[in-house]
Amino acid sequence: MTNPIDAIKKGYWSLKAPYFLLKVQNCAITTLEVFQDMTSNREDLLLRSITGLAGGPVGSGSTCGVIVGGALGLALLHDKELQEDDIETEVALLSLVGDYSKWFKDNFGTTLCRERIGIDFHTPEGQQRYMYPDKIGKCLSHLTKTVRHLYSYQGKDLPDMEVGVEREQPTPIHCAQEVLKGIRSKTEVGDSLLERLSIVFDGGIGLGGGACGALSGAIVAIGIPFGMNPRDMTFKEANRASSISLKNQIVERMEGGPEPYGVGKGVLQKFQEEAGSVDCCEITGKEFQGWRDFQEHVNSSDKCRGLIELSISEGAKAIEQHR
Repeated sequence: MTNPIDAIKKGYWSLKAPYFLLKVQNCAITTLEVFQDMTSNREDLLLRSITGLAGGPVGSGSTCGVIVGGALGLALLHDKELQEDDIETEVALLSLVGDYSKWFKDNFGTTLCRERIGIDFHTPEGQQRYMYPDKIGKCLSHLTKTVRHLYSYQGKDLPDMEVGVEREQPTPIHCAQEVLKGIRSKTEVGDSLLERLSIVFDGGIGLGGGACGALSGAIVAIGIPFGMNPRDMTFKEANRASSISLKNQIVERMEGGPEPYGVGKGVLQKFQEEAGSVDCCEITGKEFQGWRDFQEHVNSSDKCRGLIELSISEGAKAIEQHR
């Protein structure tokens, strides 16, 4: 039987989410902001960090920002367990995020922004088309349903996972985490909480094959100094900042001062030239069957190691150039 109080609370947050999206025009920030408020767990730096992941990293059309915001929200919900630095906890969180991503795909047909709304943010026509009712309306509808789904994760334990890791096995590699730590080492820009939670980017968000974790890590690092925090902004200020971000994806000279899309598009270009794609499944040619499969691949792949190093180098260079 449905708890009437839960139904009222779900309705409240599902009504608040569209307002947040219309204010900030950024699905990644909106989803995480609502999740944080819903669970009374505010971390403003996380909002800034994912500014450049709406519409896929730097608007590339990869993993939908609603998935990104929800995945980081779930990680934040279980940060106490993550602080124990236990492999089973990390595997369980990735499984939970993978299930969330699968729920999104089952309900909306895809996890990729370019497939879900069918526009290219890197063209003026695509940006104009996004504001049509059938496009922005679809985002608002999907966000509302997703927030109601995310509400149900509160109070639930992580799934039990039997990993069976042997001592002689390689140390686990988390692509986004490696990049964030590498950029912090080079620039002193970073955050330990963000690095812990960033394991959700493994294998393209919960091993789902979406946006590469290494690229996402670089764009997240850029968001720390240059992202926006809508909690400190009026509706008009947030709208204007988002409009500038959209414009900076298609103009040669960045406007309005450093922000993640203008700063990050050079990183995206270098990454795409080297990797041939933004999506983990295309870069690796694999659909990972689980945590062990992913770790075996990333530990033995020269290409993945090279992309991690590239993301560290280009991300750090972009930060130093603009701060």
